[in-house]
Amino acid sequence: MKKMLAAIFHKDIKNSGGEIILEKTTIPEITKKDEVLIKVEACGICGTDLKIMQGGHPANDQTILGHEFVGTIMELGNNVYDLKPGDKIAIDPNEKCGICRPCRRGNPNLCEHLASGTTFGIFQNGGFAEYSIVPRSSIFKLPNDITMTHAALIEPLSCAVHCHNIAEVKESDNIVIIGAGPMGLIIESLIRTHPLKNLIMIELDDWRRQKAIELGADHVINPKESDIKNDIDYITDKQGADVIIDAVGLGETFEMAQQIWAHGGRLICFGQDNRAIAQIKPNEIVRYQRSILGSYISDSCDFLDAIEIISNKMIDLEKLITHIIPLDQLISKGFKLMKEKRCLKIITQP
Repeated sequence: MKKMLAAIFHKDIKNSGGEIILEKTTIPEITKKDEVLIKVEACGICGTDLKIMQGGHPANDQTILGHEFVGTIMELGNNVYDLKPGDKIAIDPNEKCGICRPCRRGNPNLCEHLASGTTFGIFQNGGFAEYSIVPRSSIFKLPNDITMTHAALIEPLSCAVHCHNIAEVKESDNIVIIGAGPMGLIIESLIRTHPLKNLIMIELDDWRRQKAIELGADHVINPKESDIKNDIDYITDKQGADVIIDAVGLGETFEMAQQIWAHGGRLICFGQDNRAIAQIKPNEIVRYQRSILGSYISDSCDFLDAIEIISNKMIDLEKLITHIIPLDQLISKGFKLMKEKRCLKIITQP
């Protein structure tokens, strides 16, 4: 049987997390009529991949990771009639059932089926491989002229679109984004398309703060060297932040947000860590009519919007993609750069 290179997660049975190993495995074959075999053209590395190894996010043992992937169609199941070999496609890795209550109420990103573990590249085999099998329902056809390394940003950008829409950004808003990691900067790039009053980034790392400035931040703050509340009061003339997006997801960043929000402010919790615990002051939410909202992955409309944003070059993709590496350097170079925080989006190619 023909083999391919893939990055496979091996769970630590005694502790949380585990190891990702590059190894040869069998090229998958279509077994269901609605399945499609794709040749993976590009797959982005996500912070979630690191969290899986560190025990901060669950994943199934012996699963090929990589959930930000795009490719070209090689073979089609018998029930797939609207696509053809050679078509460029993007994958929504979060397979929804379409029939549970959240799906039928218009919230497919909250599908109850997801809780059982269906995400490609986390619970089912994904895109850190040369080939992958996906169902037709997870596929979005792409324009022929799109660059596939750019297209690998569609999945993370769709999550940023979802967050942006929940935030209900207004041009008069003072906006603070906590965390200038890859997702924080993708969100920044999207929000920067608005002529905002103030766009402020809070980030510990010098390199990432510089990237935030390059991508359009009006102000950057190092929380270790500054009094966050005093700085935000000075920048906003003591109005505070109308929108705060926590792109980190730790207890301390959640509590940081509660120090700086405006009357009527909106805190959008975007970053995830299932170990995070934080305190909250309910009376201040009531008294100043503040909102705390979660933003979880994306839905089909967000994917369509992300495709249009990338196709029409509405954000600077070249600044967001800092490295393009072969798949065989995923661990030796890709994860190393991620841990050193000297990168934004890293795209792997088989």
